[in-house]
Amino acid sequence: MVQAAETSWKRKWYHIIFESDTKAGRRFDVLLLFAILGSLLVIMLESVPRFNARYPQTFVVLEWFFTILFSIEYIIRLIIVKRPLSYTKSFYGIIDLISILPSYMAIFLGGAQYF
Repeated sequence: MVQAAETSWKRKWYHIIFESDTKAGRRFDVLLLFAILGSLLVIMLESVPRFNARYPQTFVVLEWFFTILFSIEYIIRLIIVKRPLSYTKSFYGIIDLISILPSYMAIFLGGAQYF
């Protein structure tokens, strides 16, 4: 189980991010789900040749927006837990990393964003 660090702001954010039984936690989960769905929608629309040909730059900007948003969420999660290495090795930590890693890999390896 991931545990919160001792400082009060970390404890507060821990409850918001990891506890869905609070009003703020539910709000965070809903916003995160909308971000995930938005990201998936962008990926699906980008795969349609007509849309991709018409709005290529828009898709790049939106993909980086979501990558940065999910990166910030991942970093915050690492900051607020007592054992960040345990979180990175957890199922959800690995999923979070896998969701952002291809975009960063694409900077160095062309086409890696399609992973």
